[in-house]
Amino acid sequence: MTLTLLHTITPLPTRILPFLLLCATFFSCRGGGCAESILRTADSLMEEHPYSALAILKRDSLEICRSGKDFRLWYALSRTEADDKCYILHVSDSAIRIAAGCYDSYGSALQRVRADYLLGRVYCDMNLYGHALTSFNKAIVVDAENDSVINRYKARAATWAGYVYEVKGLHKDALRYNKLAYGYAKKAGAQVTEIYSLRDIGRSYSYLKQNNTAIPYYRQAAKKAKAIDDASLYNMVMEELAGIYIEEGRLDEAYAALNTSFLAMTDKDISSHYYVWAYYFEHIGQLDSAVAYNKRGMIYSNNTEKRDACQDLIRILNKQGKRDEAMEYYEKYSLYSDSVKASELKETSDMLSQVEKSMDVERKNAALASSQLRLAAVMSILVVVVAIASVALLGMYLKRKRKQREQQERVRRYRLERSMREKQRAQQSKERIDFLENELTASNHTLSKLRQELIRNEAEMLKYKDALTAFEQKHGELLVADLADTDVYKLYHNPMAKPTSADYHMLVEALNKAYGDFTLRLKEFYPDIRSNEMWICCMVKAGLTSKEICNISPYSYSSIGMAKVRLYGKMLGKKGSSRDFDAFIRDF
Repeated sequence: MTLTLLHTITPLPTRILPFLLLCATFFSCRGGGCAESILRTADSLMEEHPYSALAILKRDSLEICRSGKDFRLWYALSRTEADDKCYILHVSDSAIRIAAGCYDSYGSALQRVRADYLLGRVYCDMNLYGHALTSFNKAIVVDAENDSVINRYKARAATWAGYVYEVKGLHKDALRYNKLAYGYAKKAGAQVTEIYSLRDIGRSYSYLKQNNTAIPYYRQAAKKAKAIDDASLYNMVMEELAGIYIEEGRLDEAYAALNTSFLAMTDKDISSHYYVWAYYFEHIGQLDSAVAYNKRGMIYSNNTEKRDACQDLIRILNKQGKRDEAMEYYEKYSLYSDSVKASELKETSDMLSQVEKSMDVERKNAALASSQLRLAAVMSILVVVVAIASVALLGMYLKRKRKQREQQERVRRYRLERSMREKQRAQQSKERIDFLENELTASNHTLSKLRQELIRNEAEMLKYKDALTAFEQKHGELLVADLADTDVYKLYHNPMAKPTSADYHMLVEALNKAYGDFTLRLKEFYPDIRSNEMWICCMVKAGLTSKEICNISPYSYSSIGMAKVRLYGKMLGKKGSSRDFDAFIRDF
């Protein structure tokens, strides 16, 4: 799915502008303060000249990364966006995830919405749709009502969230996000994005078998495309509309929709045009014309499209009784299928190669972090030993008991405060929505249209945030599903596997993603938890039984059980069984 945006026309010719900016960047870097100039130049080229932006970022990556943390974070955003716009598949979330985490904590509204949107795009390419939706929704709720750039990113985030739901077959949810994308695109003044959003709304209604509702959205999209004189976009919309007309048996309207101009058509546009015509002729019984248009479309098609066209030709030729010719296209179908499979295998192999390279870097970083943690742990143990030696046994006991009570109280207060905040927010939101709806009803004739629209928009946004909150409450299932699909999760559940320390760090990262910073929360409430105790907690959180834990560790079954009992007493200050500990950790 490609999201195209309309931008302000510059007074300089589009072919000259990238060259001038490249020159300006080169000469500005001969002094100092080069990183900021490079990044600003790349971002200014990003929308209309992404390949030029990518070239700049590749050329000067070393210079930027030497300039400090802020510029490295900025570079992560710009490089990820440039790769995305140049159709380069994302295979790792390391850099953009760190940037998004930092910007979520202290970044501006633009930095937050940009980072969260791009993190969602990376997760989409990695097929981690649960994480993608989380990031897209974080981008969508960034407050900036009148900022066109921010609203443009929010439109993109909503569009891709709709795409994720379409992939999952959840067309009603997709429709909701597509409508949201249209609203943000309209606020941003992004006319092309408005057209795509109207098209996407129409598609959603079509998937829901509501073609009569879909058709007005397609017509509106076509009208807007024609108004901005975008022939390619207009033809694309009209061809999809023609397909719906054909499905509905409205063949005269389908014929009228297909009679669009060939202006500004690419080979892909032309092939699509021919295939829709073939679909039309097959439905009106002109099978010779259907065959001819399918053959014309194949001239401009890739192997995947040729394979699908062969299927159509086989079906039509069999209807005509042309068995020999149908057999010829069956042979071609087999050849194109083999070619597509070979291409897919090569792409998969290339992607896996890139993933492996990325994983090698991350494993080295994890090993370095592990050694640093071990050093810190040794130092901490030495400090603790010295402290313990100076404290009486009774004092240690009383201190430990007091700490346990404090920890329990913190957990209790945390859960209570979170519950109260959620209830209070929901109540405030409901009261505000009721107030707005009452105001709108009572003053319908006195309020200006603009004021009415603002009230409606605020009420809709409040309703959306309520829906988003409800969604987030059930969103954990998607995140957990993503966890279960990761290689490291499968590795730990393989009885023949022997996980390494690097694998453990990858598992910790996956658990933190799926369960909202699980280890960090555990460390916050139980700061004296040891590394081996944290390891047991992570194994239980990952769904391993005591027997499975024994298979990947030097500990016996009874030792694991005793360790769980001790940990339960340490954390909760009361006696409990191994099963009680498992239940506590899995619910934490």
